[in-house]
Amino acid sequence: MVEVEIEFKTVMPVKASPDEAFALVSDIRRSGMHFPDVESLDPGAEAGRWTWRIRERGLGPVSLKVQYDAIYTTDPVARTVTWCPPSRGSGDMESHGSWKLEPRNDGGTDLHFHARTVAQIPAPQLIRRVVESVARDELKGLKKKYVEAIQQTLGGAP
Repeated sequence: MVEVEIEFKTVMPVKASPDEAFALVSDIRRSGMHFPDVESLDPGAEAGRWTWRIRERGLGPVSLKVQYDAIYTTDPVARTVTWCPPSRGSGDMESHGSWKLEPRNDGGTDLHFHARTVAQIPAPQLIRRVVESVARDELKGLKKKYVEAIQQTLGGAP
């Protein structure tokens, strides 16, 4: 098993108002369906818990089909959405992160996105360095596509 950890941070301006932007990012299913290759995103029995299933992807010499759980907390007053893995039963990846929204003077919103992901990839140690490099690039690329899709849905950059 090869463990790969990435961190991704960005700030994106959008034309949508803070209320419109928060309505999207706090709707876990609607927001999550902007993520590339989502096969399913289902609420769990525990409040705020969601199970993500991502279609199988080739990562160089290995392929990865991801399933993991995350627990989401939304705060409409602070305009934040945070998530973390459950204490047990989280699947083959852990995801921690947040959205923080700040109003802009032009009526739009700055979306602050931060995510830290730890993936467990079934691969032999012999090719660990190759798998780490390819997986790191792939995971960062997926996050980048996700936030760009959110930005596009919210009217693009002002």
